[in-house]
Amino acid sequence: MTVPLAASTGTATFGQIAIVTGLVSLMYLALAVLLWRERTGRVTLVGRLADTVGRLDGVPRWAALTPYLHAVSLLACAFGVWWDIAVHIDKGRDTGPFGTPAHYPIFFGILGVIISGVLPIALARKPLPARTIKLTKGWRIPCSAALVTVCGTFALVGFPLDDLWHRLFGEDVTLWGPTHLLMIGGVVFSIFARLLASAEVEQLAGLNVRRRIQEIVAVGALLIAWDLFSTEFNYGVPQFPLILQPILIVFGAALAFTLLRARRGPGTAYAALAVFLVIRGAIAWAVNQPLGEILGHFPLLIAEATLVELVAFALGNKNRFRLGAVAGALIGTVGVLVEFWWSQVWMPIHWPASMIPPALGFGVVTGIGAGLLGAWLATRYAEVAGEVRETPPVRRTHQLGALGLVMVVATLFFCVPRSANPGVSATVSLERVATGAEPTAYVTVKLDPADAADGARWFQALAWQGGGSTTHPMKKIAEGTYRSAGPLPMYGKWKSMVRLHQGPRDLVAMWVYAPEDAKIEKPAVQVSDGQKVDFIGEQQVLRREERTDVPRWMWNGGYALLAVVGSLEIAGIAWLVGRGARGGRLRAAHLLAQGNKREKETA
Repeated sequence: MTVPLAASTGTATFGQIAIVTGLVSLMYLALAVLLWRERTGRVTLVGRLADTVGRLDGVPRWAALTPYLHAVSLLACAFGVWWDIAVHIDKGRDTGPFGTPAHYPIFFGILGVIISGVLPIALARKPLPARTIKLTKGWRIPCSAALVTVCGTFALVGFPLDDLWHRLFGEDVTLWGPTHLLMIGGVVFSIFARLLASAEVEQLAGLNVRRRIQEIVAVGALLIAWDLFSTEFNYGVPQFPLILQPILIVFGAALAFTLLRARRGPGTAYAALAVFLVIRGAIAWAVNQPLGEILGHFPLLIAEATLVELVAFALGNKNRFRLGAVAGALIGTVGVLVEFWWSQVWMPIHWPASMIPPALGFGVVTGIGAGLLGAWLATRYAEVAGEVRETPPVRRTHQLGALGLVMVVATLFFCVPRSANPGVSATVSLERVATGAEPTAYVTVKLDPADAADGARWFQALAWQGGGSTTHPMKKIAEGTYRSAGPLPMYGKWKSMVRLHQGPRDLVAMWVYAPEDAKIEKPAVQVSDGQKVDFIGEQQVLRREERTDVPRWMWNGGYALLAVVGSLEIAGIAWLVGRGARGGRLRAAHLLAQGNKREKETA
């Protein structure tokens, strides 16, 4: 079956394709020249800079530049993604890979991540960690360099694939589209490679204050990067079940705080929290104020950091997996309750009380799983750095880490699917506020059945992509009758609707107003006073640009490919971190044996 390409909605022009191809080609050409000159013993400006920074920081030349370049690249990506999503919410679809200025920091940030992986490959020379990857005779590279490069490459591939996806399926105005997750996931996973590089350097040069700060910043960046996956919830336009917001918060906090606190001792969870709050707050302010886009909210994570610090104080760091499991369980319960309160104070969608029982149940499973993962990573990084540990056995730690991964993945797979069961309709009443060229109106709906919104996760009136966005809760005024708390625009490019999230995963919506869109052959929608309107699948309303004539197997194939790539990245992290840890254990055992031999000789 042949599927014709979509009309030009968010797809790249020839000029944009030329820009992307040219910039990427220039980058790879420059990196190829650097690799050739460094491997043939020639002097390079980059090599001189690395030698200078390495002397100042007390690190090998291959590890001198990447901490700073990687941090700047991550910041550029994070800022660009939050800016880009805000633009989509406020103004709608773009016109290609560089259709908005927000795409530039994302693109150059991804290039920076790739360069931060290639630099240590080019600059690699002794001293090197105990376990490396052999490229050619006499050319071995750190495991971390290979991992950063692979993750960055996966992220970069997402750019051309995103354009192909739009051509096949139409514009998917959602963060959780396969190609979007491919780009974001590659950048997020590169942070684990950065932490591996920090452990490799510690193996060779020990730990000092500067490298300790770099590790804290990296974990703070992990918290920031993980919050990217919750962006639609934080902006108030989630397209997946609301239960995923507490699950994502618990996962990110339990993993990151356990990883750092289990490695670095008292107060470090608070230090990473400070990095998160300062940078995340600055990005939210910058997107909202100077750039004039929608304000992005975010979780506080103060309770989560406090819980990890308290558990570590009570139980100590000797058994990291016990620390991770207990702290994760508390984050999944006490942390969820605190974030429930925070959602009532500042989040755009207040969590309903009806969601608390499942949130606590899934939160405990996710928290324990994420805590075990954090403990596994902390143990492996400590071994890379040269720590000698006898208990628990290595095989046992691998089993606990795998169990944690299964717990988290199983929870996500159970909660991500959504449905759109038919059978809800509403009789609409419009209370005009403004008339003329820019009409607005309060929307009142009388539901059929009358109890359709009882216990709803959200029931709201939303208008977006008309030069801004506005969300109003639907307030109950009579049995089965609800009125929007504010008026909705019904003119211009605005898309106005009423959204209803029933039960655990049923998401439906009804149109109030939408303009004609000739490019995607969609007629105008204008609900009139007294009209009866059926609720339909919310995805059909929020993603008006998506095509409906594409076979389901193609959609499933896209997400299956994403799952394969994600699995490869997770497997790469596990293998390379495990490889580095085995080298660290062997090196530590060798040094310990030498020390014991010298003691015997002197005795």
